This record gives sequence, C-alpha cells and structure tokens, in this order.
Amino acid sequence: MLGVEDIGAYYPHRVTYHPTCHSLRVLRAGDKPLRLLRQVSGLDLAELPAADACCGFGGTFAVKNADTSAAMLADKMRSVLDTGAQVCTAGDSSCLMHIGGGLSRLQAGTRTVHLAQILASTREAPA
Repeated sequence: MLGVEDIGAYYPHRVTYHPTCHSLRVLRAGDKPLRLLRQVSGLDLAELPAADACCGFGGTFAVKNADTSAAMLADKMRSVLDTGAQVCTAGDSSCLMHIGGGLSRLQAGTRTVHLAQILASTREAPA
C-alpha cells in the first residue's frame, strides 16, 4: 500500500514462500509478499513448486476431510523440501502450523517462520 519494498530487514537463510489461499483469493495480495522478501538482505529466496496449491488446512476442512487434508499437506511438504529451504514462510499462522507440524513429524530440518518475523529481523536481532 505504501509502495515500500525494502524495509531494511536481514535474514541470512534459504527461504521459500507459501502464498496462502486467503492471501491469494481473499486479500488479493498477489506478489507483494514476494517483492518484500526479495529485498531482505542475506535471504536466499527459493521458488516453491506448485506454490498456489493449498496446504490442506483451511480451518475445519482439515478435521472434516482429514485424509484429503493429509494428502494435500504431503504434496505441499514435498514441494517445500524440494526447494532445499531452511525456512518456509507465509502470512497465515494456521498454514504455518499445519505445514510446520508436518515438517516437524518428518524431522526434515525445515521450519516455518511467519513472514512478519522475517521482515522484522535485523542484523542486531537474532535470526
């Protein structure tokens, strides 16, 4: 909204971005989060294959359709791991919880971090 893309953030990690269904279809954020991430110093941005595919959480969807949700999560985790990223980021805490839980169970070594946390990171703050 402000037209600012470089906010002086520093995050020295390989990161992939999951554009959430809500950000794409409701908020219509488009590539704005990616434009912000591209300006983060030290960040190595890895393109997420099938980025626009849902992670399978969707609130009660994951409970009412557990098998489908688990299959969608498996696809998303495979895409995240294929990037070689240390961190998967998004702007939706529920997606991060779902993806992060799956990655944790796999003991994959990839973690989830909210987009705002990355944008708030500086050289002085621990990454």
